[in-house]
Amino acid sequence: MSVLSQRLKREREKAGLTQKQVAEQINVTRAAYTQYETDKCSPSLDILVKLADLYKCSIDFLVGRYN
Repeated sequence: MSVLSQRLKREREKAGLTQKQVAEQINVTRAAYTQYETDKCSPSLDILVKLADLYKCSIDFLVGRYN
């Protein structure tokens, strides 16, 4: 698993959200969001921005540029 997929899952669980809830908030399907967490595909920059905003962190953190 990539750093991104691991951090997406960890941040979602920390926030107490389901995959469906996150998907609805960032305007993608649950299936699409699941693929981000399972490292089957990568989110676009637009989606990364929405995820960073949702989890109140930076894109750099999500992609593993720092801890």
